[in-house]
Amino acid sequence: MGASAWSVRGRFDGDPEAALDAMKARVFEEGDYLWEEDELGRPDSIEELYEVESVQESGTHSVLDVHEFISATGEDDFGTIRPLTDAELVAAFGSEEPSVADFDELDKAGRLPYERRPRWSANCALLYENDVAVELAIWGVSGD
Repeated sequence: MGASAWSVRGRFDGDPEAALDAMKARVFEEGDYLWEEDELGRPDSIEELYEVESVQESGTHSVLDVHEFISATGEDDFGTIRPLTDAELVAAFGSEEPSVADFDELDKAGRLPYERRPRWSANCALLYENDVAVELAIWGVSGD
């Protein structure tokens, strides 16, 4: 199949773990992930999804493939989500506080910064409106 770049964003209320959980639940519910096992039918839960051998080997090519937030200076690893540093935010978005529109513009143009991240990991950034973080964006590359 190869690797795929993906992105997702969701409401942020101060808890990145809760935002991640909500994004995962939405992606799973909407079926917005790679599923190659049509003969099995889709699983009933995310936990069941993770038990499928093809998912363990090839992933879902979505936010379902990442699990752990690390620091902005942490080392990317399998399943990690690293926030951009302030310098990386400015380089990518022109601001330390990018807006939802800023993110969507880069995402639509295929210009989100993917180059520093290994497969099966992601970056994230808070998105702002009127100096208030309102959404969390997570984007990555996963797959075999």
